[in-house]
Amino acid sequence: CNTNYTASLENFDHIHLHVLDTYRTMFPGVILGLSDHTAGHATVLGAVTLGARVIEKHFTDDNSRVGPDHPFSMTPNTWRDMVDCTRELERALGSADKFVAGNEQHTVIVQRRCLRAARLIQAGEALTREMIDVLRPATPGAILPYEIEAVIGTRAIADIPAGKELRWTDLGAPK
Repeated sequence: CNTNYTASLENFDHIHLHVLDTYRTMFPGVILGLSDHTAGHATVLGAVTLGARVIEKHFTDDNSRVGPDHPFSMTPNTWRDMVDCTRELERALGSADKFVAGNEQHTVIVQRRCLRAARLIQAGEALTREMIDVLRPATPGAILPYEIEAVIGTRAIADIPAGKELRWTDLGAPK
């Protein structure tokens, strides 16, 4: 909580949300929260991103009322917006694991790259870096770019046409 209740935009310079990281380290297992007196949703969304699970904001039915809290207080509409934005953020934060998400199943093939024959590779030829392109699309089962060093030196089991994706089933052990 920053105890300045002026609703000035300069207050954003004094919030220091990263103190939530410090509190999480100092007090493991404690539920983190934020008492917020800033306008808008940025501070709340930042706090939620950093682990806050309890949010306190001032509430009014009319920002033009007389009193120190009303100018920066939330109205029913801005409260609803804050909650909606927070729920969207929680969904977007998702998992800490990187994986192909359900909505990527079809587009990942087009967006990712795989290893492809840069030219006709004849059966028995040992693959060199010059024979390999890294191109889209990455069809399922194709060898991915991070495996290129393992591919170099292997031999083609059969002819591999130029442009065809490389698969482990196309390659044999080096001689």
